[in-house]
Amino acid sequence: MKKSNTGFVLCWAKRIVIYLAGLYLMAIGVVFSAKSDLGLSPVGSLANVIYQIAQSASLPDYVNLGNCTTAVYCLYILCELIILRKDFKPSMLLQLVASLLFGQLVNLATAMLFFLPAPSVYPLKLVYLLCSVPLVAAGVMLYLSPNILPTPGEGMSLAIGKKTGLSIGSAKMAFDCSLVVISAAVSLIYFRGLVGVREGTLICALLVGFVLKQLQKLFQKPLLRFVEREDKVSLALLAASQGYSLDASGKPKVIIALGREFGAGGYEIGKLLAEKLGITFYDKQINERAAEISGLPLERVEEMEKHMEREIFSDLKNSAYAMTNGALSPEEQIFVAQTSAIRAIAAGSESCVIMGRCADYILYDDPNCFRIFVHARPDARIKRTMAKYGLDAAEAKRQMENTDRSRAQHYRRFTGREYGKQKYYHLGIDSGMLGTEESVEVIIDLLRRWCDVRGTHPLSALK
Repeated sequence: MKKSNTGFVLCWAKRIVIYLAGLYLMAIGVVFSAKSDLGLSPVGSLANVIYQIAQSASLPDYVNLGNCTTAVYCLYILCELIILRKDFKPSMLLQLVASLLFGQLVNLATAMLFFLPAPSVYPLKLVYLLCSVPLVAAGVMLYLSPNILPTPGEGMSLAIGKKTGLSIGSAKMAFDCSLVVISAAVSLIYFRGLVGVREGTLICALLVGFVLKQLQKLFQKPLLRFVEREDKVSLALLAASQGYSLDASGKPKVIIALGREFGAGGYEIGKLLAEKLGITFYDKQINERAAEISGLPLERVEEMEKHMEREIFSDLKNSAYAMTNGALSPEEQIFVAQTSAIRAIAAGSESCVIMGRCADYILYDDPNCFRIFVHARPDARIKRTMAKYGLDAAEAKRQMENTDRSRAQHYRRFTGREYGKQKYYHLGIDSGMLGTEESVEVIIDLLRRWCDVRGTHPLSALK
């Protein structure tokens, strides 16, 4: 018991240290941004304008950037109360603690960086501003990891999203735009010009979330291990998969998870395999289940799956979701919903073929799952794509490369694995050499041998 208590205390000590380190890094970033004189990020722009007004009016020293930040953050909490009304929970008042703490850390950072001169030329101002971006991004990553107290900026986005039904990305954009407009209006009224909110505000709005996404790819997993927490996708998967468990009973059942390169004929092989074995073929049905689970329209699920964006564009578009512990991006929602649907299928009694959708990873520990990856030489895939879709060689090659890249990025993001790497599969099939019919025969032959080794023959076609 004593050891358990010690572990609990140590865990929370690590979380608090990381949380405070994150807030302090953010505070340092705010100071760099303020010294640049090019504006703060949208969430801090109003506080910065008020601070600039205090400076020009020669108000007492206690009306500083940190205290102005705390005051504006308290205003955000009041706005949350007005927006949510009965849905505002007493625990949300703990954001006051985060507001006071962050404001004082901004004051501490200001005092610690007193030696930094205020830049007088534009290039140096831009350097200060660009230095602030990774500092703020790293700070956000650290403070989010322990999931202790949200800042009011995060709380406002969640409140707007909950009340309006907007996605978190849209809610954050609406909140940020509103803050920029209000800050600019206050500045224009008092200064007759833009002071405290300038091009730096836009630069921070565009870059902080994007840089945060890149940092999370590199450091989030070890950081979460250090603070002994699961990431939000894993927690969502756990919640969505309650009641489902992998079947380890050894009852007669075969689940074939089939991955493929674009143009290798994986769909045709999977469908024919299911027909010859007399089992269910799951492809679009999983999207239908995922749409029901996620609440997203089926058309949206299919469109996102068909046209996965390049990683850089996806990171820019979904950067708002990286800045909160409270919401998943649409891509994350779909992955969680598809995973839940696949686990539900695996928990049932039927044998089946499941096309793609990371099923080989999701069911990797299921003893009933047989994992296949279909591949072919690029020239064979281009030829097949030309014949299937009526494209010329250049367009077929472009589609093949874009789709392969998108699938690999999606797979790596959610599994941490290299797409198509043979060690994760029982069988790799070169469909370009064998063709569809022969590929299916090879798979069935190996399935028979696999069933012999297991000592179960769930399908008459495999006896």
